[in-house]
Amino acid sequence: MEKSFIKERYSAIRNAHNISARKLSLELGQSSEYINQIENGKCLPSIEGLLNFCDYFNVSIAEFFNEEFKYPVEYKEIINELNKLDKIELNQITDLVKLITKNK
Repeated sequence: MEKSFIKERYSAIRNAHNISARKLSLELGQSSEYINQIENGKCLPSIEGLLNFCDYFNVSIAEFFNEEFKYPVEYKEIINELNKLDKIELNQITDLVKLITKNK
């Protein structure tokens, strides 16, 4: 895993929640430039900083580091909604997704 993955993941998760880097830094009890420094690759978060970031956004460490999930926030939202469906509805959604992605 590369350093660029962490900075890109921070940015993707933060942007998915439409929160500024400055506001997030302050919400996490850090200096106003903390998140910008991570997202610009100037530093890496500490383990505690990473845990705080994940807790803030309700993202598990596994979800954060899962490279298969390009958009972890959006995937989590979809999964939460899918869990409300029955098997027939899930099959219909699967068919729809296959139809959408057929030519990609």
